[in-house]
Amino acid sequence: MVVHRDMTSDEWKWLVRLCQHEADSIPKEIEARFTQLGLLGPNGLSDNARNLVQNELLAERRNRLQGLH
Repeated sequence: MVVHRDMTSDEWKWLVRLCQHEADSIPKEIEARFTQLGLLGPNGLSDNARNLVQNELLAERRNRLQGLH
């Protein structure tokens, strides 16, 4: 299973943009890398890609909230 640390910061930003429907197309090298990681297939983003982004963003929110208390 792929984790956030398996990607560069640029790759992560593109993945988040795609999951949040903020980008319609991505650079070919990013597309190839996502395909290599199994995050992108013939039908678009995989469920693993969506779950990864959702879980990471949720963890970031939790960490920020815990820092406020």
